[in-house]
Amino acid sequence: MHECIRKTGIKLGLRRPPLPPQRDIPVGPVSKLDFVSPEYSLKKLYGDNEITTSRYTWYGFIFQNLAEQAQRIANFYFICIAVVQIFTDSPVTPAISIIPLVFVLAVTLVKQGYEDWLRHRADREVNHVRVEVVTEDGRLKTVRAMELTVGDIVLCRVNDIFPCDMLILSSSEQNGECYVTTASLDGETNLKRFVAPELTRMYDSPDLLAKNLRGKITCQQPINDLYAFNGRLKVENEVGDAEVCPIGPSNLLLRGACLRNTDFVYACAVYTGQDTKMALNSKGKKTKFSQVERRLNYYLAIILAFLVTCSLISSILMFALPLKNAWYIQPQMITAWSVVQTFLGFIVLYNYIIPISLYVTIEVQKFFGSLFFEWDINLYDKNLNERAKCNTSDLLEEMGQVEYLFTDKTGTLTENLMQFRRFATALGTFGVKDGKIYKILPDQRRRSTLVGELETLFGDVVDLTPSTSLSEEPSDADLLNSIQTLLLVLSLCHTVRVEKNLPGEEPTTGKHKKKKRGAAASSSAAATTAVIDTLQQFREPPRRGSSALRRASAAQSASAAVRASRRGKKVKAEEYIYQASSPDEKAFVEATRDLGVVYHGVDESGIHVVTDHGLALRYRLLDVLEFDATRKCMSVVLQPFTPGSQLDEEAPVVVLCKGAETAMLPRVATDQQVSTVPHQSTDPLVSGLSGRLRTEISMTTEEAMNQVTEFASSGLRTLVMGAKLISAAQWYEMKQELDTARGLLDNRDAALAAAYAKIESHLTLVGCTGIEDMLQDGVPETITALREAGIQVWVLTGDKEETAVNISYSAGHFFVGMSEARITRHTSLRSCLDALNAQWERMKEAKRIDASQQFGIVIDGQSLNFALEIELRDKFVEFCQGASTVLCCRLTPLQKAEVVRLIKESRSPAPVTAAIGDGANDVSMILEAHVSFGLYGKEGRQAVRAADYAFGRFKFLKSALLFHGHTYYKRVALLVLYFFYKNLLFTLPQMLFGFFCSYSAQTIYPEVYMVFYNITMTSLPIFLFGLFEKPVPEHILLAYPRLYRDIVRNRCLSLINFIVWITLAVWHGFVIFFGIYFLAFRGQAGGGSDPVSGYGGSAVGAILGFGNLLIMTIFIVTNLRVYLFSYYLNWVVLLGNVLAFLLNLSMYTFLNFYLFPLETPAELFATWSVLWGGSGLGTPWFAFPVLICLSLLPDLILRAFTDQGWKWRLAEMQEEQEHMETEPKSVVLNGTSVTHNVRQTDVEDSLKEQTSSQSQSNNALREESFLS
Repeated sequence: MHECIRKTGIKLGLRRPPLPPQRDIPVGPVSKLDFVSPEYSLKKLYGDNEITTSRYTWYGFIFQNLAEQAQRIANFYFICIAVVQIFTDSPVTPAISIIPLVFVLAVTLVKQGYEDWLRHRADREVNHVRVEVVTEDGRLKTVRAMELTVGDIVLCRVNDIFPCDMLILSSSEQNGECYVTTASLDGETNLKRFVAPELTRMYDSPDLLAKNLRGKITCQQPINDLYAFNGRLKVENEVGDAEVCPIGPSNLLLRGACLRNTDFVYACAVYTGQDTKMALNSKGKKTKFSQVERRLNYYLAIILAFLVTCSLISSILMFALPLKNAWYIQPQMITAWSVVQTFLGFIVLYNYIIPISLYVTIEVQKFFGSLFFEWDINLYDKNLNERAKCNTSDLLEEMGQVEYLFTDKTGTLTENLMQFRRFATALGTFGVKDGKIYKILPDQRRRSTLVGELETLFGDVVDLTPSTSLSEEPSDADLLNSIQTLLLVLSLCHTVRVEKNLPGEEPTTGKHKKKKRGAAASSSAAATTAVIDTLQQFREPPRRGSSALRRASAAQSASAAVRASRRGKKVKAEEYIYQASSPDEKAFVEATRDLGVVYHGVDESGIHVVTDHGLALRYRLLDVLEFDATRKCMSVVLQPFTPGSQLDEEAPVVVLCKGAETAMLPRVATDQQVSTVPHQSTDPLVSGLSGRLRTEISMTTEEAMNQVTEFASSGLRTLVMGAKLISAAQWYEMKQELDTARGLLDNRDAALAAAYAKIESHLTLVGCTGIEDMLQDGVPETITALREAGIQVWVLTGDKEETAVNISYSAGHFFVGMSEARITRHTSLRSCLDALNAQWERMKEAKRIDASQQFGIVIDGQSLNFALEIELRDKFVEFCQGASTVLCCRLTPLQKAEVVRLIKESRSPAPVTAAIGDGANDVSMILEAHVSFGLYGKEGRQAVRAADYAFGRFKFLKSALLFHGHTYYKRVALLVLYFFYKNLLFTLPQMLFGFFCSYSAQTIYPEVYMVFYNITMTSLPIFLFGLFEKPVPEHILLAYPRLYRDIVRNRCLSLINFIVWITLAVWHGFVIFFGIYFLAFRGQAGGGSDPVSGYGGSAVGAILGFGNLLIMTIFIVTNLRVYLFSYYLNWVVLLGNVLAFLLNLSMYTFLNFYLFPLETPAELFATWSVLWGGSGLGTPWFAFPVLICLSLLPDLILRAFTDQGWKWRLAEMQEEQEHMETEPKSVVLNGTSVTHNVRQTDVEDSLKEQTSSQSQSNNALREESFLS
């Protein structure tokens, strides 16, 4: 049966057939026509390319959404109440419960329907993107992206987004390469190089692809690893023989990536739709519940228990109490069904104690609150032209509960803007600034200096011109040669592409010049035409465009530089556009250009050109060993160019390598391992790496490690440069082994690793470099404010220990007077345990001596693995909680998430965690935290999409947490308490009335009030309060971050506050009920008869008049109560209260008098007439002022106390602020005294403003003492 259903589903297209272990994909339109599957077509087997992120369909939306809403406890409860009213003898009509329930469900349905409509619209935009596909007759056909199937050949133009995962077949480049940005996938905005297999590079037009290409791709089934792809490509040649070549990650273009700096590519669809790597990595976010919602459910359970108890007691009393003078009530037989029916009747009667509109009010308020968050001008980044973004509106109040903040470093605390600042060779340490090299002062060479203070160490300028290099002092010549060799390595060891703006084209880098007009413009056009004419010799189809032209322009400039050098003319440093796959490489090439060593790219003959102060150097690129995370380095293999030969068997081959010190230092050659290449060369790079010069300029591993540590201590990103010379014969042997490894279909990675290790061994250390990543503006002030707010900040980074520590000091994460506790470089569980115990005892001893002593913990990824083990987990958590701040360095993305999870599980209830990052490597941490923030940065938008909230700068976090978090939490907390209060106040008189009606389940209110009490009578004022209330002015919250501590751990919704609000509701209920009862019982309304209603005597004496006066008093008290806990009254809130009264009065009169007249005509209207203008007018005019003042008297007293408490508190904070001083202090870092400037938040203006407007400030924050 199951198998029959499965096959039927497959035939109908509802289910996909089982996938084979590997997929075979036809390549080319003809091959696709020839594809024959035993059972299924390609579309049925692999699906189409449609992406669906929406939750509902148009035909099932209402039913599915209502089913989901019924799963919410409150909604399910009210549905049950409505069912009970329909099928039992209910004391009120079913409409009383059904109308509010329908209203709440309808509002939620509309809200979620709108959100899903937005998802449908986004899906439509993605699925309906126009894509060009090669047809069988060699033409291009435009189809929608969703119509693509596996095997289609797609044309993508420059700046196009790839519609699916595709194998590149050919490109506009002769060597089949293309450049891509994968920011939407892995967060990296740098260019990545992909290349077409050699078997298909020649098929670069639709005609060739349709007529000549026949092939098949055999590859693995889709997996979510972005960098894993293996398979083989089989292509039939002209004579019908099949050729096979391996394919890998460098051949696969991923969906969501963008084509850059390449005019076009042709690619074959391999994975489509939900099988793409982007879809497989798009995990749905976990459903997050705020602390307010958790506490709300807890209090809701308490109220439900109270409701059941009261209903049970009322049921017992109904049968137990005798009926006196109740001749109109028929005695009821006590049976099981009558007991159940009575109990359910009281449940229905008292069910208004549960606030049915609470959830929908909170949802709507959060929706508008998210708009206010996005519209906040203080969260707008004018540099990026980006405003704040809310990906969810459910966690606004959670920003006010954060106890731990986990932050990335690079791009989050820093600018991710790299500048080449320092380098070291065997003969000295140097600084770089403004195109000049400075000697580091000898007496300060070992000094650790913070980022931003590097220039204080600079000494004399080093002149690199050729005349200076001929100094009579050998040591000076060796010094310059060592610098020259390192600069040449930096200018050649990379994968940078060079472009140049065309004549007349607006420059994209460098200084912008005004456009020429007239004759100059015509000459520019002529020059452009000349460039285009020159390009006719290149292999370009008609669609090749500006990218190729800019590269051709750069190639012409490179050739011109060579010609100028030969003639002895000055070579201009062109304004090239450097396109780099790494920000470090771009920083190196731009810096060496400013220093006189200019990388021109490839000339018109494909040879790489570098000019060293006018001297043209040409190199043939033999191979590139790309960077990977396992090796942690990359290499290029070059040979000085000899015209007229492909590979000069005489000339040496140069291997240039750069990487992390952990990867480079083990590859350094000993004296016995240094290869000697007997070759005389005038090339400065070759001469610098051979003979005596190699010995003089090579660094030892100890020197390199010391320099790396010194640079890292200055907060710089470090790399180590190595090189070696080998003979052409040696390279030919290595190249054969490398090509063999690349051609393997099985065990390719292991073979490549062995080949790489052989090439990159026995290196000479040329030098090491330090690149500065600038600190973002406002970071120290923000971290200091968050620490004062009681938020423990953890920095989680993949950087080196010393770099991370120094950035922590400059960012204010580590501060003056704090002791460091380092747990690093441990290789076993025992050593990590011993270090943890030692540091723990040291911390306890220090705090015993001085309780104010602060500690900062530093732990690296290797030691963290042991600290997360079950044996050390609890001790490590306790150790970290006792510290002021924590720095975790050398972490992987998975370790970042594990650290967040560790703190979340450290206690119950869990502390609220927040995470902030800007790159794809931060997504796991972002998804793990309770509330998360993404930064618009240079590492793509994946963090922005994964986060709950996003903005442009780290400093905006201060306003987001201290102001928005504080404000939204207070709003929602007060709203929750108010809803419980007003519903208990409404229900309590009904419970009290039971004693006077022998618990006969008689309603005291007219039914129309029971319908609209939660919908219209009490919803508008509190809703407007929730939108506009500001418990504390923004400038005070930002000036006094310590105020944030008063609301964390859900203090505003503590059990004590809940009891206070419930007690006030009980007081108000008793005062109002018995006050009006006293007036009615004593006949204070007077006698008489009203001709309209027909009632005689006191109108209040009748139950209808009693209920009317009761509900109106409750209505006024509950709405006035809003003003007593509000501190930001504006005309909108005031108008809301007035409208609530007038609109309800008008609505009730209209409904009852004109639409729903009762048996007694216009019953409610008549009662109101008697109460306000008849013989009983004394009752309301006397009851309202007296009862309202008496019931609100405790609230007024509490308000007075909280106001006075805030005055004392403000004075105390001002006094503490006056004693805060800013002064330089010294701290010992790695045995070196480093001067830091203590940065404090500037609050002088705020203090003056508070002093001048004391009365206004006294109206702020008074609620703090009341709720706390």
